[in-house]
Order: sequence, then C-alpha cells, then structure tokens
Amino acid sequence: MDFDLTIADTAFLIEDCLYSNAARYGYDLDRKILRDGIGMTAETIYLDAGLDADTARKLDIEYFDYSAPRMREQTEFFPGVDEGLRSLYERGLTLSILSLKASDHIRTPLKLKGIDGYIDSVIGPDEISAHKPDPAGIFLIAEKKGLSLEDILYVGDSVTDLKTAQNAGVDFAAVCTGAISAENFAEMGAGMIYPTFAEMCRALTAEIEK
Repeated sequence: MDFDLTIADTAFLIEDCLYSNAARYGYDLDRKILRDGIGMTAETIYLDAGLDADTARKLDIEYFDYSAPRMREQTEFFPGVDEGLRSLYERGLTLSILSLKASDHIRTPLKLKGIDGYIDSVIGPDEISAHKPDPAGIFLIAEKKGLSLEDILYVGDSVTDLKTAQNAGVDFAAVCTGAISAENFAEMGAGMIYPTFAEMCRALTAEIEK
C-alpha cells in the first residue's frame, strides 16, 4: 500500500511543509498546486508550481531534513486504518508499504500509533534506485517475500499509484482519500474503487471469509 493520503491523513502537513520550505527563500507558491501534487516527488511538485529546475532540485533536497521532525511526530492516520490493518494481518496477509516518503518518516508514526507490528516491510526511496511509477519497489517486495505478482494487490490514492501497479502487472485498489475522484479512477481503468482504506479492508476481509 501507499502511505500518504492512503492510510495517513497528511494532506495539510505535506502541503504546509512544501510551502514553508519554499517560503524560506521568498517563494509564495500556490498551495492548491502543492496539495494536488501529493504522491509525486517534491521536485516534481515544485516544478508544477512554477519553479525552475535548479531551484526545484535544491528545494527537493532540503525538503527531507526540513520536514522530518513534523512528519515523524505529527502524522495522523485516517479513521479505521488501525482496525483495517489488524483485520488483514490476523487473516494472514503480508502487509507492506511502498512510498515516495522516506522510510523513517513512515516507521516512526506507525510505531507511535502502535500499528507497526502489522507491517512486514516499508520500502521508501532510500531503499530503491527507481521510484514510483517505476515498478521496482513492487518487484523488490515480491522478491523479498517470495510472492508471485498475481498474489499482490497494491492500494493507493493517486495516478502515480495506479501507474505503478499497472507497470508492475499487479492488481490495484483505489481509495478516494486523495485528489482523484472515483469517476476519474474508473475512467483510468481502476477496477476496485473504495471511498477509504478502511472500506477496502472491510471488503477484502469479507472476500477472504467467503
């Protein structure tokens, strides 16, 4: 599964960190563009917000350290995520996170929330050389766990997540807690679409118990 806006309710937190990181250098960026870009790299978001390539690259590098304390300590999760993860874990599913966010910024909030025990592995950009929508992360998880691609369901909220699953040749479940609507996901070929991660977990649990 993806992390931000899939299980973690971090839209404002990421938007504010992106904005404040740029504002230190006098850039007053459109917050909506920053928010809508969540799911892509900070560099790409800054480019979309109108910064030149050199500045976007510089701010991307600085974003990690600048945002780290808030990401580790202030990340909140969507309602029902803890129950959903527990339900799937108790039914024997291997649960992994593949995200563009640094793995430490994921593991610490999971531990603070007390749900880290449900997660088998966290794959961030510090662990692979090619990032989403490249399928390298999914292939790495499959290799580590001895899984066939037919055994993998990737869950996410963004176009990047959908493309990652398509590029890997695995099933995809869309959750509509990000910037993409159910209608948009359907138009792009997503076969499984849920309003929230918790709803997806309930549906998958019911399917397992049939």
